[in-house]
Amino acid sequence: MSLLDHAADTMPSIKTLLDQFRLKEVINEDISSKTVWLLGTVGNTTDLVPGVNAAVITLERLAFDTQTISNHALPGSDASLLGSLALGSEEQNDVYSWAAGYINSRMFGPDIRVSLIYPATQKHIAKHQRQHRRWITETPRLYSLVTKPFIDAQPASRVQWVYNILSKKVEADRIVYEDPDPENGFIILPDLKWDASNAASMYLVAIVHRQGLKSLRDLTDSHLPLLKNIRNKANVAAEKYGVPHNKLRLYIHYQPSYYHLHVHITNVDLEGRGIAADRAHLLDTVISNIEDIAPDYYQKVTLAYALGSDTELWQHWTAHLDPRSTTESSPETN
Repeated sequence: MSLLDHAADTMPSIKTLLDQFRLKEVINEDISSKTVWLLGTVGNTTDLVPGVNAAVITLERLAFDTQTISNHALPGSDASLLGSLALGSEEQNDVYSWAAGYINSRMFGPDIRVSLIYPATQKHIAKHQRQHRRWITETPRLYSLVTKPFIDAQPASRVQWVYNILSKKVEADRIVYEDPDPENGFIILPDLKWDASNAASMYLVAIVHRQGLKSLRDLTDSHLPLLKNIRNKANVAAEKYGVPHNKLRLYIHYQPSYYHLHVHITNVDLEGRGIAADRAHLLDTVISNIEDIAPDYYQKVTLAYALGSDTELWQHWTAHLDPRSTTESSPETN
């Protein structure tokens, strides 16, 4: 029996699972965010079986705590940051000097974040491994023919973890704001990619209570009260971390990583792949498009985006590509 068959309170601790992890390969890395993704197995067997014993681990270097640096950076303090540096080879050129080394100090607390997906399905693995990207130009017709059937065929179990959060079966203590209204309400909590400590890298997510809203394509003028409610209340959650309203970036991904409507709320100083123009649609722009251009704007507009070559959606799209085409976008047919 896999761990998916067990209740959340019977799940082994992450420490227990990590002790049983056996590395197969490093499947991805991001130098800019200092993150690496590992694929392996949990348990005694070495044969990797997605959905059974496969596991994906994310290791991410955490940002410095600037307040701690302010308190301890100067020599002579109780725990000097600079005094704890252990340097290797040093270089110098005119007024510039540099060296590599490490900080031999625990004054900062944890310096790495570990997250684990187990058992990891093939979709989990594909999402995190390094992939070539393919460009899609999705017209409304192609959305109806290709993308929507794929979205509608997704089993409810893939978003069960979302419903567990909304019903407060899990992670209730992480919720920083909630509007319980079933139509226009939502919860806001820290995204798992954020350590919930450094305001400069603040990353929250608003998950709507309303079921049936799967993506940007579903939004019409009937959803404006919901979207405006999220926009108006996001600052209440962000202020808990000292981030003012004029430092917020709110956006919706298309394609999203899961098909239950959610809005990303980040500090505008935070950079990363999640805000790329081919995926992130600013909430202000979404509201304006529906309110000022057309109430069914997202049912009429052509949306372009990139897909990883190993994703399920791309595999679904390949069945609809014109084999005579020399490009990897999907042309309209007569």
